[in-house]
Amino acid sequence: MSDTFWQAKIRGLLYQLNLNALKEHTGNGAEPFFEALEAIIRQSPELSSPTASDAHLISEASDRAVLNAAAKITQLTTKSQPLTVTHLLSGKELPLSLGNSLYDSLKQKGKTDEEFPPAARTEIDTKQLFWWLWRCLPQAFSQTQGEESLLMPAATILPDASLWSHASLTAAMAGALTGYERQSTSRESQSHPYLATFSFSPVQELIKASRKMRDFWAGSWVLHYLSAKICWKLANIYGPDSLIYPSLYQQPLIDHWLRQKWSEFQPWVNQPRDCALLTAGFPNVIVVLLPAEQVDDAMRIARQTLRKEWSKIGKLVFQELEDRRWTRGLKPESRTWNGWLKHQWQTYWSALPIGLQGQPLIQPPVSMAQEASLQPWLEQLNRVCHLEDNYQLFQPEENQFIQAVYQKDPSVSVNVGSWWPYLFDQLRFAASTVKSCRVWRIPTAFLPRSTISGLGSVVYPEPHQEPTQGENNYKPVTEGDTDRYWQRDAGLFDGIEELNASETLKRGLHRVLPQMLFPQQPKRWEERLTEFYPDLSSGVIGWLRTHPEHLGYFVEACQDVQQTFNWTHHSDENWDEPPANLPWGIPFVDENENWPNSRLLNAGWLIDDFHPKSENPQQPLTREDQKRAKHQELIKVSNKINEYFTPGNNPTDWYVLAAGDGDGMGEWLNGEKLLKYQDYMPKGSSNSPASDPDIQAINNAFKQLQQLKKRMGPSTHNALSRALLDFSNQLVPYLTERRYAGRLIYSGGDDVLAYTNLWEWDSWLWDIRECFRGADDPYPDTTQRFKNQGDYWQWDNGQIPTDTKDKPLLAKRPLFTMGHQATLSFGIVIAHHSVPLAIALENLWQAEASAKQHKCDKGKKDAVQVRVLFGNGNVLQATSKFALFNQWRALLNHEASAIDSALFEQAAQLWRQHPAPIPKAIEAWTIAFCSRRDIFQGNQSAQENFQQQLADYLGNLTSTTLPCQQDSEIQNWLKLTAFLLRNRQITLKKWQGQ
Repeated sequence: MSDTFWQAKIRGLLYQLNLNALKEHTGNGAEPFFEALEAIIRQSPELSSPTASDAHLISEASDRAVLNAAAKITQLTTKSQPLTVTHLLSGKELPLSLGNSLYDSLKQKGKTDEEFPPAARTEIDTKQLFWWLWRCLPQAFSQTQGEESLLMPAATILPDASLWSHASLTAAMAGALTGYERQSTSRESQSHPYLATFSFSPVQELIKASRKMRDFWAGSWVLHYLSAKICWKLANIYGPDSLIYPSLYQQPLIDHWLRQKWSEFQPWVNQPRDCALLTAGFPNVIVVLLPAEQVDDAMRIARQTLRKEWSKIGKLVFQELEDRRWTRGLKPESRTWNGWLKHQWQTYWSALPIGLQGQPLIQPPVSMAQEASLQPWLEQLNRVCHLEDNYQLFQPEENQFIQAVYQKDPSVSVNVGSWWPYLFDQLRFAASTVKSCRVWRIPTAFLPRSTISGLGSVVYPEPHQEPTQGENNYKPVTEGDTDRYWQRDAGLFDGIEELNASETLKRGLHRVLPQMLFPQQPKRWEERLTEFYPDLSSGVIGWLRTHPEHLGYFVEACQDVQQTFNWTHHSDENWDEPPANLPWGIPFVDENENWPNSRLLNAGWLIDDFHPKSENPQQPLTREDQKRAKHQELIKVSNKINEYFTPGNNPTDWYVLAAGDGDGMGEWLNGEKLLKYQDYMPKGSSNSPASDPDIQAINNAFKQLQQLKKRMGPSTHNALSRALLDFSNQLVPYLTERRYAGRLIYSGGDDVLAYTNLWEWDSWLWDIRECFRGADDPYPDTTQRFKNQGDYWQWDNGQIPTDTKDKPLLAKRPLFTMGHQATLSFGIVIAHHSVPLAIALENLWQAEASAKQHKCDKGKKDAVQVRVLFGNGNVLQATSKFALFNQWRALLNHEASAIDSALFEQAAQLWRQHPAPIPKAIEAWTIAFCSRRDIFQGNQSAQENFQQQLADYLGNLTSTTLPCQQDSEIQNWLKLTAFLLRNRQITLKKWQGQ
């Protein structure tokens, strides 16, 4: 690597920025960085190198570049004040509280060295300087100009991408054109830019193979951590701007490592909250923009980083097991440990050039020599992107506009950036093809297999080698051998389960987190990192939030259990906290309350923390002895809990998991769902009248262009990748963990994976859906709501909510949502505590997939499927469109004090026996049904209101469901309503007479 590479990226980043305007607003702390920048400028005074210019044009793509030229030629004006930004996808306008004069000063090209003070000595190198400009400069500017400055558009004529995201992509493109080792930045010696994608997947499914929430969280987080480490490694070599997806800007783990690497950045990069560090969000698919000669090296580095970091985690967990005296003969190089771990991951990658290898990336729309010379270039690129004759990239109206502008401004050109969405689509297709060619198989396990997944040999020391006549043979390992080995719990296992190496690593991951995240001061952080994962019984918080009057009863019951069973609050070994003192894993509780852990009310999970001991230390208990002792203790614990809650009436009986995914994200990325150009232009835009025929031609062609569908250009695509962090890193965590009492497991881009509770899941789900679309905030408390101007969500009340340390939970600026045209689909699983977590997770992803396949006259997706998993193996499954889901919520909450679950059970039974024969008969059916119920006690108004609401809901459900499924879906939603009303009502056994 040469300094030329980083200097080229700095030129690209600052190509459209006025350095003096930025310097004026950054404050005193930025002086050393601008002094270093000055030294670079003095060495290379002109920022506008051919490479930076080309990178800027490709990042803008030919459509926006020509629009900018046309705006200058025709004196296009924008009447709207103040400055506005249009939503990347929906086109809605959002006014920004920034003056146009400030915006114009920022958008001017960089100045020369004459406007800088005399050079000063500095130890900041070009790589560190680029990182500061990329990460800290926008933040430093927003500290003085307001957070809305982060949304400043790159172009007023098409203000859908921010200036900062455009600058980042221009820098990445400039580095790719310059090359990693090249010393020249001339156009003749340019490298060729490549888009490369790297992905990895486990041979054994890490997330679904989970017995505890600890396993579930660890599987999600370790995938996230490994992906973040790969991105961090590539960013340190090629720059953070080179990561097209995921965006690294304001990513918690990246900011955390950045502060550790360069302490000088700390004034502009806040330390992420612990909860943010422990929430997964990085995908296992990475897209990077690279010079041609670096593609192979980058993919090799990514693969090596994955295996190296996975090996590090394995060593840390193994050391933890050794410290707990659990390994006993097991070696780090053992085949059942390292032999399994080193083959855990499969990697895949593919890369495609941007444009044609050996062909120019930029062409004038009409050649000076002959007009026909452009056509072969266009045809070749169209063929590369599979754009057939009936769908060429440049449609006649667009080509006419480009030609009209060219006649007035010969510097206008077309470039490969216009083909960006189609190239990106081909890259995704190539990656899928590579992944589908995998041929690996999981080898046969010659030792007893995992009791959780059934895959792989359980962790066990190397089989004993016994000499025989003439050869060495291994003594076979029996199930009895592994049973005895796994009887030692070490505070991590239950003495009965047996795990393979990957599952063992997940179980011990939380114990080594301080060493992974804070290697310099691990002991200092051991007590602080408590918000790892929720307990499967933590859904009690939903009951306590909706029934605060029952808090005293809850505390009384927990204290009685603690006093009766000493082991619940006293630990014989210093491995882990006793169950009563464990954190809930719910930020709402752990940061605000000091309640005993909810598992004290669930005998099935509480007994997991009971570790029977032998009276004779020299003779440990056998597995049968352990089972017998646990069973006897379980009976005692159950009897004690039953004094407060009868069986089937316990607030810990059910846990709720949710998985959601945006619909048709690939169609957004390739531009299929985008609107017309006019929808993304400021509504006040107009052309000045002109007598010049050339300008008239441009104006006429401009009107035709506005009616065409906009393409997803490079800058817009990069801005989308960055903007999605607002939804996934700020809005979803706030709604899940602050507005409602849940725990976010994964939130990245348009994907959500969360733990919630029986009492709040429906309200939380509807809020997430409306937030995703940028709709009105449905929360009833007007002092705790967001406004949604321009399809952005911004805190409506002046005071931003903070945590217990007074750190803001949200940014003050408007936060990006996907816009009112976007939809997502969700799977919800409500599982009885006796249902194994692995089964619940399998059903969770099946429910999400089924929701995406849900059909009606309006097409697929935009739906939710709810599955209730009963302890006896029965499953209640209900699916509907999201719009109808909200109508069902209103029915569920209709005069809750008067409506009993029995009413809906009767309705479901009657519908099964006597369904309405046609949709028009539904209203008469509901009238007949409600008139025979005494639950309304003569309240005619309440009865009429309910029966009309029920009739409307059943009619809409019928109209949005396939005919073959109508009766079953109606029954299922009625049964689900009865189930929730029945199980949300907890009877307090000891207070019944009070």
